[in-house]
Amino acid sequence: MRSNKVSNIDLFTNQANDNFKKHVKTQSKQALDILDKIIDWKQLIKPIEKSLLSERTNEPAGRRPFSLLVIVKCFILQSIYNLSDPRLEEEIADRRSFQIFLQIHSGDSIPDETTICRYREMFARLGLDKLLFESFNKQLRAKNMILDRVTLVDATIKQAQAKPGSKRDKDAQFTKKRGKTYYGYKGHVGVDLGTEVIHSVEFTPANIHDSDMFDSTLHGKEKSVYADKGYANKSRRKELESKNVFCGILEKGYRNHPLNKAQIATNKQLSKIRNIVERPFSFMKHVMGYERCSYYDLRRNRFQFIINATVHNMRKCLTLSLAIA
Repeated sequence: MRSNKVSNIDLFTNQANDNFKKHVKTQSKQALDILDKIIDWKQLIKPIEKSLLSERTNEPAGRRPFSLLVIVKCFILQSIYNLSDPRLEEEIADRRSFQIFLQIHSGDSIPDETTICRYREMFARLGLDKLLFESFNKQLRAKNMILDRVTLVDATIKQAQAKPGSKRDKDAQFTKKRGKTYYGYKGHVGVDLGTEVIHSVEFTPANIHDSDMFDSTLHGKEKSVYADKGYANKSRRKELESKNVFCGILEKGYRNHPLNKAQIATNKQLSKIRNIVERPFSFMKHVMGYERCSYYDLRRNRFQFIINATVHNMRKCLTLSLAIA
């Protein structure tokens, strides 16, 4: 019978842990150590605990009950290292840095893949993923890491795990971009220009137009907004200007009304600022390995995108904290 307990007592003496922290200086381990120190974990999960109490929802059953903190940290590890549920269970059992991050000791059970899956379903169903994202951003605002002055708006396409026509994913939809057809979803974000922190996040089927989610990616305190020409709208431009918000949305050419030289030059200047919004997407794809959706429904894929956005913000918190220090 498989055991999910860590049982080597010799590895968990204080001296062994001290030696590990002293001699192993990998960037991965150091990053987890710093994250553990700069994040107020109790405050982070407090809104989730309150939500579960109000919903009167029992936590998913497993071999033993796990604290929400352990589960949330498991989600974070899974996103950082791009691990499947079975691989996450194996890595927790094998990697000392993971065990220290989760505060797992000899004889403790570790969350198995079924437990992780059940908690993910619960978080996705109750919207606890968004609550977690907002809770962490509250800490970032307290650290002045979200400046709330300039917002960059954009969306990214995430291809579905299912193939078109398989009918396995009933929520994924089609969209076209630059003449190419995609099947899947879209992640919409509002990014703070000063710190590149994602302050707003939404996730929809791919057939939802980027422009339809524009208002959802703003926090309402902006002095300037930048976005590509897909968000161009005369009424939107007037509305922003009526609120004394600088409209940095790129001009869009229309049939029989192409852009003039002045508009092209303006777009070029605005693009230099707007293009910064691509960096979070690049980080998720190239560093975190988040190239496409992992699941077969909107709720769980939405969970994956939001947790990855949260991890991106944790990375920005880490780098900004080091810069300040």
